[in-house]
Parts: sequence; structure tokens; C-alpha cells
Amino acid sequence: MQMLVADCVRQDGTRQLLGFLRTHGVGQARWEARLNDLYRRGPKGDKLQLIVTDRCPGLAAAIQTVYPCVAHQRCWVHKMRNILDKVRKRDYDAVKTDAQAIYLAQSRRQAEAAAKVFCRHWRRQYPSMVK
Repeated sequence: MQMLVADCVRQDGTRQLLGFLRTHGVGQARWEARLNDLYRRGPKGDKLQLIVTDRCPGLAAAIQTVYPCVAHQRCWVHKMRNILDKVRKRDYDAVKTDAQAIYLAQSRRQAEAAAKVFCRHWRRQYPSMVK
């Protein structure tokens, strides 16, 4: 069983729980049904700026159908776990620091530069992780 916990972060930083949505499948159709239910009960997307999820292809596809005009981003906590699961212990701290430089960058330009450094530095040792 998969669980979608939907909450929002308002511009003032406060959080509001929108709901818990359970599904027995991870396919796009099941996620679309759950997101359509959420859409009917709450956020329509007109003020929604960003949706953050883990690595679930069915959910990502459903978001494009239900909330096509809202930016979608993969959660950095999940991404970092997946990245660090693929590296040797001796490289752990260095990979983590290089990856954090991407999402802690002060601008898009700095983030893109940090991503290039990350790729250049780790591509040879960890090609699947960099991909």
C-alpha cells in the first residue's frame, strides 16, 4: 500500500495538512483518482506553486494530468538518500557535500554550476548515481 500525505506550506511558512490518501497501486490511474479527489476537496492549482514528491513515476504522471501547470520537483531528502545509498563509505561525506551545494545554492545559476561540478567530479566513479 502506498500513502500520499498532502500538506501545504503557505507563504508565511505555516503548514496545513490537506489529507492522507491511500492506494493499493502505484500506477498513474490510481494516483490520478486520489489527486482528483484532493483537487475536488481543496487546492485547484491556481495558487499552487510547487508539488514535491518522492520517486514515484505513477504519481509524477498523475500530477501532470491533474495539476499540469504546477511545477513538480523530486524531494531532496529522498534524492539524497538514493544518492548516498550508491556510494562507498569513504566517499560519503564528499558526495553529500557536493550534492548539497546544488540545492543550497543561492540562485539557479549557482545551482547549475554546482550540478556540473558534481557530475564532473563523480561521473567516472558512480555513473548510475550521477545519471
